[in-house]
Amino acid sequence: MTLLRSAPHRWLDSVASLERDPQHRYRLGGHVFATSVTGVLSGSKGRYAKQQIEATRGDWERRGVTCHRALELAATEPGWHPDHWPECWRWMDWIWPMLTHPIWEEAILCASEMGLYSLSLDIAGTFDGAFLVPGPNGWRRILFDLKTQGRPDASCYDTRPQLGGYLTLAAEHGLTFDGAATIWARPGRTKVTTHEVGECLEAWAVAMEAYRGIGAKVERARAAGVVCDSGEDPFAL
Repeated sequence: MTLLRSAPHRWLDSVASLERDPQHRYRLGGHVFATSVTGVLSGSKGRYAKQQIEATRGDWERRGVTCHRALELAATEPGWHPDHWPECWRWMDWIWPMLTHPIWEEAILCASEMGLYSLSLDIAGTFDGAFLVPGPNGWRRILFDLKTQGRPDASCYDTRPQLGGYLTLAAEHGLTFDGAATIWARPGRTKVTTHEVGECLEAWAVAMEAYRGIGAKVERARAAGVVCDSGEDPFAL
């Protein structure tokens, strides 16, 4: 028996054997995708924000990886429990509230760490999971993203553009969802926020417009002979 309920007969498998290297570049066979969903969104962050993210990587990266893996194992591995995995012990204040949140009393997992891509957009990505919840007309399928935060009183931020990106990629492969959600794992508490599909798609469209604008700005700078390091903030040009 798994710690979280899952629906094997309704499980969504990845649409392709995407590969992701340590630099988070996605590959499909011989094709290397230009960017990822998170790559599109990172372009809107200023240089200071990016520096802060890198400076605190030691605090959030291992925690995030462990919590994501714990959620996946709790849904897919019979008999698995975080007490049995020493890696979880350091982050149990995040993991246990996440796995025992009331949402799992009715939600049934139907996807975990699912890779998607769009050749037309030249973008790939992996969303954290999806679950089924009962609705007035049957089961509703909800795509979700898991975020971990360092403080119990941390503020939520706008995840709709990222969710909209995954919803867009999924739709290209005939996968539709009835809603989206963000699971906020914090020490001692977990919060779940829900979102309408339409508002997520609209937020993604705005992000894509900004991303294309940045790309055009970079190309103009290069054409003018300005050195542009892709690791820098294009808004600084």
